[in-house]
Amino acid sequence: MGLMEKFFGKATTITSAMIRDEIARAESEVKALGIKLGGALAGVAAMSDSEHVKAEGEIAVIERAITRLEARIEHLKAELPAVIVAEEATAKTATDEALRQRAEAARRANTVEAKKLLARYDDLGSQMGDVFQRLKEIADEANAINLALRDNPVSAPVTSYHVLYRKAADRYASEQREARPCWVYPDGTMEPATLDANGKVKPVEPKWLHHEQKFVTAQLESREVIIARTSPRPGQYELPLPEILAPGFAGGAAHWPRKR
Repeated sequence: MGLMEKFFGKATTITSAMIRDEIARAESEVKALGIKLGGALAGVAAMSDSEHVKAEGEIAVIERAITRLEARIEHLKAELPAVIVAEEATAKTATDEALRQRAEAARRANTVEAKKLLARYDDLGSQMGDVFQRLKEIADEANAINLALRDNPVSAPVTSYHVLYRKAADRYASEQREARPCWVYPDGTMEPATLDANGKVKPVEPKWLHHEQKFVTAQLESREVIIARTSPRPGQYELPLPEILAPGFAGGAAHWPRKR
């Protein structure tokens, strides 16, 4: 059994991260033992001979532990570069294989799946060409009728399907009114009353009327006021239908506009 297997166990896959963690742990332990070693002979001047002998024994134990840890650290550091190289090679192999598989999948998609999709597009495109052809006939007939009705208004104009089905509803101007407390002056002017934190109406000062040269006071009344107003806005049309439906395969006939 090699040293690395002794350190980490035979069944373990040794990684660079594990080695770095073990180096850091061993270095931390060496540092702690160094501190312990420094304090082992503290107070040696007051030791008895037997105490001194005991302290030297403890020091020998600590030094042997430090020696073993330092040897472990050196061995781990020596093994680390080879493990990193192996990991990088494994990662590159995995990356290369993933790219190869993506290339194969993309190749199959372009050679097989795309052909089926284009064939399906041509089938649906032909059906859509029929739809566009009929829509054009409907629009052309409506335009011709409306043009004739200008000179002979025997009927209401024909509303285009664009307006009926491809345009959002218009928004008309509107006002929302609500009864609110207002201060009303003798000259007919008024202003909405404001409320304090307790919901009570705040009083207003008398108003000076220049043409009458006097102050007048307002009366509190409930009046209908506008609290919200909506401006008119025409409904928006949907984006135009496609002007071109190209063929799915090279050399094929366009689905729209159709060649006569």
